[in-house]
Amino acid sequence: MPKVTVLTAVYNGESYLREAIDSILAQTFPDFEFLIINDGSTDSTQEIIQFYDDPRIRLINNEYNLGLTRSLNKGLELAKGEFIARQDADDISEPERLAKQVAFLETHPEVALVGTWYKDIDPQGNLIGECNLPCDCTQIRWDILFYCPFVHSAVMFRKHTIAEQIGFYDEAFSYAQDYDLWWRISRRLQVANINEYLMKLRINPSSMTATYGNIVDDEPLKIKITNIGHLLGWDEAKTWNDGVLLRAMTWLWLGELDKLNSLNLQQLNKVIEQILHLHHAFCKYYKLNHEEIKKHYNQVYACLSNQLLSLTYYYLEKDKMTAWWLFIRACRLNFSILLTKKYLSLFIKLLIGSRLVRDIRHLTREKLKLEQN
Repeated sequence: MPKVTVLTAVYNGESYLREAIDSILAQTFPDFEFLIINDGSTDSTQEIIQFYDDPRIRLINNEYNLGLTRSLNKGLELAKGEFIARQDADDISEPERLAKQVAFLETHPEVALVGTWYKDIDPQGNLIGECNLPCDCTQIRWDILFYCPFVHSAVMFRKHTIAEQIGFYDEAFSYAQDYDLWWRISRRLQVANINEYLMKLRINPSSMTATYGNIVDDEPLKIKITNIGHLLGWDEAKTWNDGVLLRAMTWLWLGELDKLNSLNLQQLNKVIEQILHLHHAFCKYYKLNHEEIKKHYNQVYACLSNQLLSLTYYYLEKDKMTAWWLFIRACRLNFSILLTKKYLSLFIKLLIGSRLVRDIRHLTREKLKLEQN
């Protein structure tokens, strides 16, 4: 029996399939089967797979197109490996990916699922960016409230643990089936990311929109609301169903400043208060001890204050009143800002331009005139 099953489901993937397959066959860890589900492809996908003469490849041809989620579940039922490693048909695994993930799971028996950091590449394979994901389980559980902190192609998990305690992909999801499974796993079991770039993720956002349409936004929102329902209770979670507040909270947490500019100060303050409210419920739900709460409290408050400071610089020349409010709010979240030379100079710059200082100057001038007379 192989230690690992590398699972790929592919539909009309001839453009990048060779690169994906080559990256798995070049792994330094040899004890794996490469289970490829050809989901009714009508291009040269099947011929490309059959070109390879490697006994580790198991090709399963679906009679007709089942879709990604059902094909993955089919593959999980057929998988023989103790560990399941996902690999999409257009992404590239670095040579030591499997070796490092297997070593991690074997030395961390409490962890059920592990992902990795990744690099973004464009359709031509050119590097366009790097992404560092949270590695600590508590931070992953927090971040998963706002976005998916795992890359589908970069995860490895314990098959029997997940099958027995969580279940596999929910076939009601056609786009965000991975996000749904990861949050269900992370809610009950330990998860992690390895802080190394072991995956190259091919970015082609236009194809996602063309294939899935509104589902690209709708399915992740449904997952987030369900997750929040466990923390805050279902009655309160229902008030978030339109997604407006949750989207704004995500913008602030991820620092998407161009979107935050659409919010007024009252709306922004509500977003901050809701994040803090959610954080309180989060600590209670996961039963964090005193030290864990203190550590995560500092992380959350530091992140929010940094995002507000970034927004402060944006408004500095446009609207000093808004910039002043943002700065003061950031200081309330993290008072140590004023002890930092960089932000102390920002404080002085804002103070000089504030109405309070102008009023003091005006009164001083009036007093001097009176004294002179």
